[in-house]
Amino acid sequence: MTTKKQIRALFEQLASRHDDIIVRGPIIILKPMRHVYRAISIERSSSADYPGFNWHMGHAFNPFGSIYGFGFEPIWLSKDGPRRWSEPGFAEAAITAIEHQGLSMLRRAGTIDDMVLTSGELCAPRHNGWLNHYEPYRIHILAALGRFDEAAAIYEQIKEWHLRMTSWPRPAFEKATELGALVTAGDRPAVAALLHQWEEEFATKNDLLPVYERTPFPLELQP
Repeated sequence: MTTKKQIRALFEQLASRHDDIIVRGPIIILKPMRHVYRAISIERSSSADYPGFNWHMGHAFNPFGSIYGFGFEPIWLSKDGPRRWSEPGFAEAAITAIEHQGLSMLRRAGTIDDMVLTSGELCAPRHNGWLNHYEPYRIHILAALGRFDEAAAIYEQIKEWHLRMTSWPRPAFEKATELGALVTAGDRPAVAALLHQWEEEFATKNDLLPVYERTPFPLELQP
């Protein structure tokens, strides 16, 4: 299995080149975090010599959010270069792949709109699928953007679904229903307050307070 020491050494070497990332164990976080979290991780695979690299991106105002999330996507090392820890030049090849496939794209996704638009730049079926088709996420994002009519339409479809659920994802749909009811009522201050609460809880739970910057949601900036 890939060791913590190997991961730490590689990420510290990467962090020495970039002042907008911090290392958090087996994952690096781009800063600042304003509504959108952006991260890159190394999987400690069963093969000690062959790690896996992934990028992660999602909305931080998710009441059940995790840095690892549902929509992680792989970063591929070149087939023509070293792909194992034991091969000469592996660290440089891995850092190059992370920089070109991960950091360069994630840096352009600093806003909620950017997160949605950037999702199509790489082969990102999981990321796209969760953001574009999972009803709780759609309500979260549309509400944050101030697109209340669209969020309310989804709420009307799913508002009683959780009543028929006995396990996960019942909690996620219950929270989405709570938000959807506020959206349908047109209560912008209450919607903003709930989203800020969820975001601050996400930052606290995932040890991201050092990079978290509380900023207004788009809905709060609309006339």
